[in-house]
Amino acid sequence: MAQAEAPQGGERPDVAAFELVPAVGEKEEELAEHHLRLHLGELVVGENGLHLRGEPVEELSDRFRRLVGPDVESRVPHMVFARVSHRYGSMNGEEVASRDRIRGVIAERILRFVPSSSAQGGSSEVFEELALAAFAFQFERIAPYRRLCEGRGLTPAAVTDWRQIPLVPAAAFKSLELAAAPAVEVFRSSGTSAGEEVRSVHHHPYPDLYRQVIDASFARFCLPHLPAGSRLPALSLIPTREQLPDSSLSFMADHVLARHGSPESATAFGPRGVDVVRARSWAGARQREGRPVLVLATAFALVQWLDGLDRLDLRFRLPPGSVLFETGGFKGRVAEVRREELLQRTAERLGIPAGQVVREYGMTELTSQCYTRALFGEDPDIFVAPPWVRVRILDPETLEEAPEGQPGLIAVLDLANVGSALHLLTEDLGVRAGDGFRLLGRAAGAELRGCSLVVEELRR
Repeated sequence: MAQAEAPQGGERPDVAAFELVPAVGEKEEELAEHHLRLHLGELVVGENGLHLRGEPVEELSDRFRRLVGPDVESRVPHMVFARVSHRYGSMNGEEVASRDRIRGVIAERILRFVPSSSAQGGSSEVFEELALAAFAFQFERIAPYRRLCEGRGLTPAAVTDWRQIPLVPAAAFKSLELAAAPAVEVFRSSGTSAGEEVRSVHHHPYPDLYRQVIDASFARFCLPHLPAGSRLPALSLIPTREQLPDSSLSFMADHVLARHGSPESATAFGPRGVDVVRARSWAGARQREGRPVLVLATAFALVQWLDGLDRLDLRFRLPPGSVLFETGGFKGRVAEVRREELLQRTAERLGIPAGQVVREYGMTELTSQCYTRALFGEDPDIFVAPPWVRVRILDPETLEEAPEGQPGLIAVLDLANVGSALHLLTEDLGVRAGDGFRLLGRAAGAELRGCSLVVEELRR
């Protein structure tokens, strides 16, 4: 099969037609031809959907439908994004606008996939397709990432499995703007209490996707017994967005309160941290009412509240069925508390047993979160990912997948991170445990050597 003609005038080269399509025997050449038509910019977006040479995609010939498959429109994003555009620098304004609208299709598909996969379990084939399409989208739009991928020979034409998608270290968010589209929200990591650490910055173009992720995962893990459409009293020990507008956790907490909180819900966080008086009053009122409640807290904020109750020697018995959502650790704090002690004090001072405490694993650099399944009677320290996320444990030296039981760096492929870094290498250590993982803590300097080298590649 002939390759696409060499581009002229400094344009980026096309890849060979046969590299763009799966092998389909005698049908391969015709399918490649259709792919190339898409890649050469002949796909446009009209008011009534996608069109190819003026013909609506949904009304294409039976031959093309048989070649591409029944779900033609859903396949289009991968076809479009997998190309290396031969007209990259020569589009007119109308063509650029059309191209950018097409690029939004992948985010829309992920937006639809998130709730459907949460309800139905998610198809591994659809996940794979979306991951490859999102990778190609980021390859085209994020210059430092594209250079990294090209340097390794891992272009969209070469990558056939989501595990092959090049990793981006979380540390890269501290020095590079990794954005595949204009940011609508900008989130920053908290840093340390000393304020000297360089903060990660996540330029997020799709906050609606973030909200969809919260809706599809939070209730599933934290409120599985709450009837659909019902609300419950909630207390947040997390700053509001008004207090901390660049915090992704505040974004999440505000959305949870708006979505699931009843009128009795409140935030008890002030300039000096947890507002113990307000939290105490709220807990007393909810204890008297007898309705199950939800408490949202970081581990450090929870300790602040418990310390305040210790000083006053107060104990509450929050109603049976109450849930504590706990996230974060003690990064940069003077004092740390062992987890066993924290759970014991929570049970003693609030009346919430360990089996009603759900832990969350998330970070500024990600859009999605992992949770423990404590409310289902499972191990309260094993985190599991939602269906649109894949988690692997990698050997710190080789960045190859570590055997089960061997500690390594946590790597996360998050489809909802389509606007920034799809495949993230964290600075956390974990160990695989069945279909989930245990969090072991932060990696030391020596274990992060591989991360640092990749960051240097991205900066070149």
